[in-house]
Amino acid sequence: MKDVDEGRVQIPRFQRPYVWTPQMMRELFESVLSGYPIGSLLFWEPKDTDVRLMPKIGPLPAPKRGHSVSLVLDGHQRLATLYGVLRLESADPRSATPAEQHWWLGYDLIAQETRQMRFPDDFENPTILPFRIVLKTSEFIRFARLVDASNLSSPEKVLLLDRADGVQRAIRDYRIALTIMRDGSVDDAVGIFSRINRSGRAMTADQMAVALTYHEDFNLEEALDRILGDLEPYGFGDVSRTIVLQSLLHAAGRNFVKPNFDNLRERVTREKLKESVESVSRSLQQACVFLNESIGFSTGRLLPYALQLLLLGIFFRQNNHTPQNLPDDIDKNLRRWFWATSFEGWFASANSSEVEGAVANMEMYARSEGHGPSTASFEAFFIDRPLRPFPKTFDRRSARIRAMLLVQMARTPLVDPITDDAINGSELMSDPDRRDLPYVFRPAGTRSARSPANRILLPRTHGSAVRDLLAGRAGNKAALLSHGIDDAALAALRSRDVDAFVAAREAALMDHENTFLQQFALTMGDSTLRSEDEIDIDEN
Repeated sequence: MKDVDEGRVQIPRFQRPYVWTPQMMRELFESVLSGYPIGSLLFWEPKDTDVRLMPKIGPLPAPKRGHSVSLVLDGHQRLATLYGVLRLESADPRSATPAEQHWWLGYDLIAQETRQMRFPDDFENPTILPFRIVLKTSEFIRFARLVDASNLSSPEKVLLLDRADGVQRAIRDYRIALTIMRDGSVDDAVGIFSRINRSGRAMTADQMAVALTYHEDFNLEEALDRILGDLEPYGFGDVSRTIVLQSLLHAAGRNFVKPNFDNLRERVTREKLKESVESVSRSLQQACVFLNESIGFSTGRLLPYALQLLLLGIFFRQNNHTPQNLPDDIDKNLRRWFWATSFEGWFASANSSEVEGAVANMEMYARSEGHGPSTASFEAFFIDRPLRPFPKTFDRRSARIRAMLLVQMARTPLVDPITDDAINGSELMSDPDRRDLPYVFRPAGTRSARSPANRILLPRTHGSAVRDLLAGRAGNKAALLSHGIDDAALAALRSRDVDAFVAAREAALMDHENTFLQQFALTMGDSTLRSEDEIDIDEN
């Protein structure tokens, strides 16, 4: 800890960010208190290289770099957890965000277990020892006085103080094995880091690529952040970083489906990625404009499949048109492609070779300007299976549910029947902290209650169930119809018949979908069985 305090131990920028969960943090301290080994740390002592460093260790600013420095190659998550928890100051944020709460760990002296300190009373509780004070003598003495001044009985005070002393000794005396690699290049260090991190807690593809392409003149993490920032005004700044990485790899002429991690370390790959940032950002922005204007939504949280954004980006990178000046036939073909792949579940079952085939077909179609046999080949490749019917249950992790919501938003302007306000479905669904859509009838564990027809695109501020409010606005038929609540559904709503309401609204919503899809020569068909549970989105 002293070496970290004095800046002699630092975290290199090619490390992945802090990703541990509160449970993993608690388990680490439980291992320390039990005297169990937590694995060795691997440090690198570079000779001359001026390696860029992370600005923080855990939640705390990294101390100023010392004259000699050891860089952490293996053990960042463990070291950051120990340092962040034990060196936390009393003035550090306690509850501004859940992420800040995670660092306030303590030991319940009665239950004899680690715990998060979430409530105001936890911080002045004589039975909860904050880990941050165990290595600070004056604060530990202050805690002992808090115990002594409490209303606990004398035997209880003695017991708690004895247990607190035991926690302090266990942490103070704990030793961690350390391996040091001296000299070597950044490439050597990155190679060791990447091999170590192919096991243990899985790294995402973008985290591994950031490590492997690390160099002083190019930071892939910053490039990914920059592109996602460029997509934010269009509502897609929260899409998968992996999709942005795949877009960069494709533009750089590298394997984008299954990246070769060893090849990522090559200088030529790094240079190609650097050269591709501008074109990828521009083409993905154009893809977002297409989704905004031609499809009609502006949030990544409603994108059925993240691979759809990848392919649209490839189209606009290979084609000379912008979304605003697309010829009508190409615009309609791309819209047909989007709705077909959303309803088919095409990407849910696509393997790596099929994804490569999808990219090849999209490139061919983009370069052909929509003329010749490439259009027929493009449609034959993608529109090759039945559309999935109306689902039985509601789960926003289902691409089919997202497609259902997108149709409701695209077919007609939605109006709030309760307030008569226009509804922006994208805005409604884009809030990462919002809970799911309101129910119409309160959930009762029945199939009807779980149906998507028992959910409605309305603000959650109306409550978790809105049947009574909707029934009171029965005269607002146009607004109700915009949500698929016709006369039959309205009658069931007013008579409190959830089964009849769901049956009537399902029929209305299915009719809306069929009518909407017919303009793209897409039909649902009658042969596909309705699925009970379809959680199939790719990562986005």
